[in-house]
Amino acid sequence: MTGSTETMPPLVMYVVHAKGANRISYLSVEKISEAFDKDSTPTVGSLCAIVREGDEELGTGNYLIGLAVTRGVAGIASGTLRATLSPVLRLLAPLELGELREQAVSMSPIPQHFYAHRLDSPTARALLDYLRQTDPTVGPWLDSVFRSPRTFDDEVQQSRIEARDAVLLASQIADVPLPADAFSEPPSASENETLLDTVLNAGYERDMEEELLPLDLQRFDGKLIADQRAASLAVFEDHNGQRKLLVMSVNKKPIEEELGIDLLYWDQVHDAFTFVQYKRLERADSGDENGSYEWVYRRKNEIEKQLNLMPKGREVPKKAADWRAFDTPFWFKFVRGDAGRKLDGKTLKGMYVSADWMRLAMTDSTFKVGPRGGFRVTYKNTKYLLRGVFAQLISRGFIGTASTRSQAFRKAMQNLGADRELIIAIKTEWQEDTEREPAPVSSDAPSPALPF
Repeated sequence: MTGSTETMPPLVMYVVHAKGANRISYLSVEKISEAFDKDSTPTVGSLCAIVREGDEELGTGNYLIGLAVTRGVAGIASGTLRATLSPVLRLLAPLELGELREQAVSMSPIPQHFYAHRLDSPTARALLDYLRQTDPTVGPWLDSVFRSPRTFDDEVQQSRIEARDAVLLASQIADVPLPADAFSEPPSASENETLLDTVLNAGYERDMEEELLPLDLQRFDGKLIADQRAASLAVFEDHNGQRKLLVMSVNKKPIEEELGIDLLYWDQVHDAFTFVQYKRLERADSGDENGSYEWVYRRKNEIEKQLNLMPKGREVPKKAADWRAFDTPFWFKFVRGDAGRKLDGKTLKGMYVSADWMRLAMTDSTFKVGPRGGFRVTYKNTKYLLRGVFAQLISRGFIGTASTRSQAFRKAMQNLGADRELIIAIKTEWQEDTEREPAPVSSDAPSPALPF
């Protein structure tokens, strides 16, 4: 649906002579930050038409090169404010302002730097109508950033924010910045929605309900995904165009059912697979008699089930490149169960917990902290990593499978993990240490010389 200006709420629109305009033209940046006189600053939520002077490539004159939304305004100095313009849409072709005036779009002269000029409503409407007609990217972009988002129930919203979290983590690991509109919302239902629109939206919602961690929230318009072999598999590339990181949702697939995971990352640089199982914390009374609460996980049987599925064999490295700081490539991520109610595009806070540590903690009194000794996993009693540390450990090769196990698992990836028998064989192989520990020294044997 391209929509029209009638389907959108009334917009406040400014013309901005941006100092960062060259970065939009030549680097396709998704966000710029501009300083303005405090009495001539675009308001939060307004639409900005970004213009710049011509050059040797464009020619003489002044040009409209893109659109952006004013996301935030903050003071930086006396009489000066800084506005963040994001997301930015670069027009397919710059439009010379003189040509726009010939098309009955009475654009005012280009303003000076630091001053935004507000367009009157008829001029703003005429400009947007003309842009929709001449540039096929404008209509969908305006719809995505200004129309009311489609609403989902709490369970689906929770799935959506967990999916965003998975993609954001992948972006951080691969050092590939996401575009500002990477997670644009699907449009809401409307009275003039076509049958095709209805079917597509219904299918989108159904997919969200069936997948805990789908990675097809947004196709990134080809900016990041080099190869999307399935809706739940994406490949990120670095700035040099080299394949960097594969991310795959395995919910309700043989890989999940046999290994107890929701998501896998494959870092090609280090040939390392890392596996993550998401668990949702619930709000509970802390029991301190002060009426406070904490976020806890209380399903002991579910943790035991997942741990039993995760192989615990150790791969002993034979070369430095295979050394890992953790014996296990399996991790849990505990997240708040209400995250879906605040689907704001921010990263999802939570605890990354090693499966090996969880196994140990399950055998002692670590989690016996609830009323009457009930089972509770909390922030207070868990050894966990935060997102930034976890991402760094993966990107630097401290976490994940080493070469032998990665080579075995790549066979399962050839058909996206559909071969259950192969997965079971890999799991059985991983249950055993890849290299036996040296036999213990007999008590009758002479003690080895100490190095001091």
